[in-house]
Amino acid sequence: MTSRQPDPLPADLIAPYWLGDGDRGVLLLHGFAGTPPEMRPLAEELVGRGFSVYAPLLAGHGTSPEELEATGHQDWIRSADQALDQLRERCRWVGVAGQSMGATLALHLGASRPEVRAIVTQAGFIRLRDWRVRLLPVVKHLVRWDIPSGEVDLYNPEAVHQLYSYGRRPTRAIAELARLGHLVGTELPAVFRPILVLQGGRDSVVDPSNAGRIIGGVSSEIRGYRLFVRSGHGLSVDVDREEVAELGGDWLERYVG
Repeated sequence: MTSRQPDPLPADLIAPYWLGDGDRGVLLLHGFAGTPPEMRPLAEELVGRGFSVYAPLLAGHGTSPEELEATGHQDWIRSADQALDQLRERCRWVGVAGQSMGATLALHLGASRPEVRAIVTQAGFIRLRDWRVRLLPVVKHLVRWDIPSGEVDLYNPEAVHQLYSYGRRPTRAIAELARLGHLVGTELPAVFRPILVLQGGRDSVVDPSNAGRIIGGVSSEIRGYRLFVRSGHGLSVDVDREEVAELGGDWLERYVG
């Protein structure tokens, strides 16, 4: 999915942000080739409930596709870890939520960082949908860029303009994305905290079956799941955006603190 934004992206629109000043904080992680604005609806919902939120830019994002090409899954994990450290400096209790790759990184933090009190995933994955992923170890050496077709899976196609993402995606970075999903799939049994899994039924990027794999793989005693049959991959901006933010806010308010 692409918002057809030019490269480079407008720095004033895609900058990381802090909102709120509560003792409870939530780290909001954007998706692959994406930017912090895609998490803004949940951010505003949480601030209204007295939370502090931090939405960082992950390594290689918000600059240029060439910089994304130079990063890998360990760089994105490092970015998420560092951002959580920054949030912990301000907040006594913390949770984490993310979209797509950000959701998968949220699962990693839930497995590796005991201070994470609750997790919300939106279109998270441990397996990428496209069968061509199996060919990436070879393709990444032959084809440098993947350029999305421009087709939009959103119920409200105009909502794509609320996303800011690269119009070109490095095949090398997509191969790293698949590696991240595989790694986090092995870590799921280490996730014990309350987890809410949200998924769009129209998602053409992440197969909705990933939601079941996540729910079935974690060790959490408290698990929630909701399928939004009308929504596409960009749950946070599509037709159900208000309910997505409200459900995420309810979950984090209940279990963070």
